[in-house]
Amino acid sequence: MTPSPESPVAVLCSGGDAPGMNAFLRAVVRLGLNRHKIPVYGIRDGYRGLVRAARQVNGDAEALVQLKQEISRNTGHRGLIDAQQSIIQMDHASVSGIMGKGGTILGSARCLDFHKPEVRREVITLLEKLGVRALIVSGGDGSLTGAKLLAAESNLRIIGVPATIDNDLQFTEMSLGVDTAVHTLVWAVDHFIDTARSHRRVMVLETMGRESGDLARMAALASGAEMVITPEGGALTEERMTMLAEKIEGAMTRGRGHAIVLIAEGVKFEPEQKRNGAYILRDAFQAYFGREGAPFPDLEVRPSVLGHLQRGGHATPGDCILAARFAEEAWKSLLDPNGMNGITALRYNKVEIVPFGCEDLPERSVHSAAMDQLHDDLANW
Repeated sequence: MTPSPESPVAVLCSGGDAPGMNAFLRAVVRLGLNRHKIPVYGIRDGYRGLVRAARQVNGDAEALVQLKQEISRNTGHRGLIDAQQSIIQMDHASVSGIMGKGGTILGSARCLDFHKPEVRREVITLLEKLGVRALIVSGGDGSLTGAKLLAAESNLRIIGVPATIDNDLQFTEMSLGVDTAVHTLVWAVDHFIDTARSHRRVMVLETMGRESGDLARMAALASGAEMVITPEGGALTEERMTMLAEKIEGAMTRGRGHAIVLIAEGVKFEPEQKRNGAYILRDAFQAYFGREGAPFPDLEVRPSVLGHLQRGGHATPGDCILAARFAEEAWKSLLDPNGMNGITALRYNKVEIVPFGCEDLPERSVHSAAMDQLHDDLANW
């Protein structure tokens, strides 16, 4: 059935927040209202908000009428102010001034109930009864998996948009939020360098990234950090940590006065460890530098887990531009009668739609290895 011009498109943010989500929401809403004359529903709290709304209706015709009235009555800012309202009809004013703001004004959440097929069926039924023609999902790997399931189990048009600072989605060269997170890490390294230089210290900083080392290696290249350790390099053994400490000590004997070490959170250790990698590495380095006869027995190693600092902050122009490009491609695809369900992806600097479950870009791993070599050559002293 061909949707009517009044049939809305729904958009949600799911999983961990990423800078650029607000810029993406603004672009989706403005393109819908200005270019396509189609209303846009914002879903609060991701899949959790959809589940909450579905259970609010729960097959009750009167409750469905009340929900529709709430959506049409409390639009824009009025709906956003009401914390209990899960579905908001967005207007121009509701997305004004949000482009550079970190996080997402719609809120985001993880929803374990969404793993259940019967819960997804409730959500699909609700969206159909609301006349929603398509759903756009912005998020990381888990969120896009949820979008893939909805696409397989419904007749809705579903478009996923990669938004995660981890840059661990290998089908796209870049995800929303990565550029901002790298800028934030460079800012952090700049501040740690000041105290490292002042006190002749080794600073071990742990970055996010899940199983990918992209965030750490990009930040290392951009900040001039002396060492970067990523999951792709394999597990850290006691022998490998000693070799890394030897490398730092050797550089200091040749005149280097400090060292910044970035370690990605996905790095594994042998034997397996439960503590944060930054603290494990600190202990190994400190033991080596303090050994009998060492040239720098008083050399201090200070660890820091940068954590969720990396998710916040003002979105960079790069992320805001990518958000607009992803939004435009999402609209093109969902309005194309011959278009397909899938995910927006940046491939060879062109934004396109790729199918759910598409193969990884083989160039990603090659590029990562080349970046590691480039960093080693630039940082060696």
